[in-house]
Amino acid sequence: MNDLMEDLLRFLTWNPNLGLLASAFLTSTAVVLVAWAVTLQLQRRSARARSLVWRIAVAALLVVGAWRLMPEAAPPVAVMEWRVQLHAEPSMEGPASGEVPVLILPEKSAWQRALSWLEREGIWLWLGAAAVLLGWRLCTAFAGMIWLRKHSEPAPEPVLRLLQELNASARLGCRVAQRLQSPMLSGWWRPVIWLPPEVSAWDDKRLLAVLRHELAHMQRGDVAWHWLAQLTVCLWWWQPLVWRAWRGLRAETEQSADDTAVLAGGNTHEYARTLVEIAAGLPSRLSQMPGVTMFGGESVQRRVRELMKASQWRGRIGMGAMSLIAVVAVILAVLAATKVEFKPKTPVFQSEAKLVAAMPTQATGANLQAWRADFYGTITETLESGEMKRRALERVRALYPNLEEKDVEIHAAQIQDSTRFRVEAFSESGKYAKVFLDALLDEFLAFRQSVRERSGGKDLQKLSEETVKAQKLMEDRVAELAEFKHSNNIIVLTNGNNEGAQFLAKMQSQLEELQTQLSAQALALRDIPSAMTIAQTRVSEARPLTMTEKDYVQTQSELRRYENELKYLLETHKPNHPQVTDTQEKATKARFLLNALIDPLREEMNQRTEDIRRRMTVLKTQLAEKQKEVLYLGQKIAQHDKLERQTKAAKEAYEKLYEQVKINERLDQNFVAIQERAQPAKEVMQSGLVPVWKLWRSELKQPAEEGTTKPASKKKEPAKAAG
Repeated sequence: MNDLMEDLLRFLTWNPNLGLLASAFLTSTAVVLVAWAVTLQLQRRSARARSLVWRIAVAALLVVGAWRLMPEAAPPVAVMEWRVQLHAEPSMEGPASGEVPVLILPEKSAWQRALSWLEREGIWLWLGAAAVLLGWRLCTAFAGMIWLRKHSEPAPEPVLRLLQELNASARLGCRVAQRLQSPMLSGWWRPVIWLPPEVSAWDDKRLLAVLRHELAHMQRGDVAWHWLAQLTVCLWWWQPLVWRAWRGLRAETEQSADDTAVLAGGNTHEYARTLVEIAAGLPSRLSQMPGVTMFGGESVQRRVRELMKASQWRGRIGMGAMSLIAVVAVILAVLAATKVEFKPKTPVFQSEAKLVAAMPTQATGANLQAWRADFYGTITETLESGEMKRRALERVRALYPNLEEKDVEIHAAQIQDSTRFRVEAFSESGKYAKVFLDALLDEFLAFRQSVRERSGGKDLQKLSEETVKAQKLMEDRVAELAEFKHSNNIIVLTNGNNEGAQFLAKMQSQLEELQTQLSAQALALRDIPSAMTIAQTRVSEARPLTMTEKDYVQTQSELRRYENELKYLLETHKPNHPQVTDTQEKATKARFLLNALIDPLREEMNQRTEDIRRRMTVLKTQLAEKQKEVLYLGQKIAQHDKLERQTKAAKEAYEKLYEQVKINERLDQNFVAIQERAQPAKEVMQSGLVPVWKLWRSELKQPAEEGTTKPASKKKEPAKAAG
C-alpha cells in the first residue's frame, strides 16, 4: 500500500498539471465533507443555520477554484506539501566508438496516452467545460427571462393588495406568466415574483403562503446565492461532491423560506396543506428556470415532514450553532487558503563526528549536577550556535574555494550516560556536509582555546571589579532596608492602613446617607402636604415625628373625616340642614388650622436641613484628615516594598557575578577533545507519505556573490563559552 501511494505521489510530482487537479480535488472534497458533517450535526437546529453552512462552503469553493486556476493573482496563506523521493533517470551514454545508438522505445498504452493528454490539456479542459456550462446556463436564463416577459402580465389586484398588506418593497414586481409551473423569484436589484396562471383560482390563504415564501427568498438574498451556487457548480463541474453541496444549499434554502413563511403566518398545518395541494398539480420533473423556484428542489414530502416537527429553533440560529458555524468558517477559510503541492524531495546526506569532554570534580551533590548540566549544555548550544556556523563557513571557503556551498543543519547532543557528544551535519551534498563538520569542530576547539586564554587576563579582572561593585551595592541596599525597618514597624503600618481603609469606607457610607437625607428634606420643603401624607402612612426609622408634625397629621386626618362626612350628608340632607352647616364649619376650621401649621413645619424642616449640612461639613473634614493618614501609611508600605525589591535584585546580581567568577577560575580545569572526526556522509532515507503543513513564504533567489551561490543565511545566535 505504501509503495502504491509513493508511486502515485511520484506520478503527480512528475506531472504538475495533474497534481494541480489532484490538489483541487482534495481541497474541494475536504471543504464539502466538513460542511456536510456540520449540517448533519445541526439536523436538530433550524434550516437557516444549515443553509448558512452551505453558503460558507460555496464561497470557500469559489475561493479554492480561483486560487488554483489563478496562482499568480495572490499567494496562498499556507501550503500542504508532499515531498517525494524521485528516482534518477538513467543516463544514456553513447558507445566509445562514437556510433549513434539506436533506441527502441516501447509504445505507450491507451491509458498512458490519455494521462499524457490530460497532463497537457487538463487545465484547458476544466476551464473550457466550465465556460461552456456557465455560458449555457446564462443563455438559457436570459432566454427564459425574455420569454417570461413576453408571455406574462401584471398580477391581478387581489395579489397586489396582499403584497401591500405584507409590507413588500416598492421595487418588488409581481407578474403572472403563462405555462409557468412553479412560483418563482428572479432578480436581485429589482426582484420580481412570477406566479403561474392558476393563481386566479387560489384563495387568499394559498396566495399568502406563496407570497410569504417568495418574500422570505427576497429578504435572505437567495437569488444572489442561487447564481453564486450556479457559478460554483459550473466551475467544479467534474467534482460530484460540489453538486451535492449545491443540492444541499438549495434544499436548505427552501426549508428556511418555509420556516420564515410559517413564522409569519402562524399556521403550520395550513402552510403544509398548501404545499401539498400546489405540488399535486405539478409534473414530477420541472424544467430549469432562471430564478429561485418554490418547487423543484427538495421533495415536498421531506419539506412537509420537517414542517411538522416541533422545533424551538425554527427561524433562529442560536448562540451554540452560531459558535459552531464560526469555527467551521475558520476551518473552511484555512482549507480554502491552503495549497496542496507535490514536490520532489531533495536528497539529504548525514555526516557524524564525536567529541569527548571532562569537567572539574570539586563540586559534589546538587552542585555537581548543576555544574554538569551547565557545562554540557553550554557545549551543545555553542556547537549549534550561528557564530560557530559562520566561522566554519569562512574556514570552508578558505580551504575549498571551488566547492559549491550548500545549506547545512547542525545537531549536537550528549550520548546518554556518558561524557561523549554526537555531532551531526545534514546537507544536500555529502562531501560538503563532511567538510563543513570538520571545519566546525576545528573552529569550536579554537574558540574554546581563545576563551581559556582570555579568562585568566583582563576579562577576569573586569569581572572581579564588577563583582565588588555589585557586593557594595547589595550591602548598601541591605543597610537601607534594615534602617527603614528599624524606624518603621511594617506590621503596625499594614494594620493601620487596613483599619484606615475600613474607617474611610464607613465614613463615606455615612456621608452618602446624610446626602440622601438632605435630598429628602429638599423634596419635602417643595411639597409639605405631600411629605406629611407620606410621613402619616409610614413609620420613620431614623426620626420620630415632632409635636408640630403630629398636630398636622392629626388635623389632616380630621379634615379628611369631615370632608367624607360632609359628602355623605349632602347626599342625604339638604344643603341648609343644621348638620350640614355644622360639618362645613368644622371642615373650614380644620383646613384653617392645617394651613396655619405649614409655616412652623417649614421652619422645622429648614432647621433639620441646616443640621444635616453641618454634620456633613464635619464629616467631610474628618474624611479628608483620615485620607491623608491612610495615604501616608500607603506611601510607607510602598517604600518598604520598593526597598525589598531593590535589595533582592542587588543580591541576585551579586550572586550571578560571583558564580561567573568561579566558572572562569575553574575553566582551565576542563577540556573537550575530538574522539572521531567527520565520517563519510550517508544518505538519509525519509518517507514522503505524510504531508507537511506550513505557512507559505516566497522563495526568493539570493544574488550571487563573487561568482558563488551562497546558501540562505539563518538567524545568528550569540555564541556561548564552551565549558
